[in-house]
Amino acid sequence: MKATGIILAGGKSSRMNYQDKAWLPYEGEPLIHRAINRLSPQVTQILISKNSSDQRYKKLLYTCIPDLNANFDGPLAGILACSSHVTNPLCLIIPCDTPNVPRNLKSLLLPHLGAADAAIPRFGGDCQPLFILAKTSRLGSIAPYISAGGRSVKGWLRNLSIAQVDFMSKEPFKNVNSPEQLK
Repeated sequence: MKATGIILAGGKSSRMNYQDKAWLPYEGEPLIHRAINRLSPQVTQILISKNSSDQRYKKLLYTCIPDLNANFDGPLAGILACSSHVTNPLCLIIPCDTPNVPRNLKSLLLPHLGAADAAIPRFGGDCQPLFILAKTSRLGSIAPYISAGGRSVKGWLRNLSIAQVDFMSKEPFKNVNSPEQLK
């Protein structure tokens, strides 16, 4: 089944001295390029949620979408902003700061989706809520959740039917939060 990829690159990057984390190099490659390279074989459309005015985004061959407001309201606001641009029945959502996201994440989650609204990875009992394979039709539930005061992806997911898929390692889902982790 066809999927649209959404890369979440709209954070403040406060732990990175407010540098746009998407453009920081990891093993010689900007994190955003690494995310695109890992996601592109799995999807037919890529959308990038961003809150930066960095001109390098204009050079990407993908649609870059700012949040509906510039208050850095979190990843859920980025997903909401992208939702109206999705052209496929499924969405595969990942953050840009996880350099080792599986190149086959969609194929690992898809068999578990079934009648659920979304599938997310889990390791050692802990879910990884920013890695989501969701039915696009369920993205419509984000706006009412935010209007009611909700902000967290985990909170939004609690309103959905979720398949949690066990993974043997947390390594693919580790994110880069400090300059030291880029080395």
